[in-house]
Amino acid sequence: MNAVIVEVDAGGVDPETGHKNLRENIVPLVRQLPGFQSGTWLVATEDRKGFALVLFDTEDNARAAAARFSVGANPQPGVTIERSEVREVAVTA
Repeated sequence: MNAVIVEVDAGGVDPETGHKNLRENIVPLVRQLPGFQSGTWLVATEDRKGFALVLFDTEDNARAAAARFSVGANPQPGVTIERSEVREVAVTA
């Protein structure tokens, strides 16, 4: 199993609007990606940084997903991807 770690700067979006778009658009899109296993999205705090950890069945599927969320991309207005990387999962509990 492999994970895609995404860090975003959500400083340009109203938190309520951002959460709504995340629930209604981003998460359903990611759930449809090949090999999707599970995902966890973390709320942006005072620094307006949000994180996602999304698990995929294979490294190829994780890399393909990460390519869709490349650094500098804007998954919604006011949100910019600052980090997107793939890591092998060592252990889950």
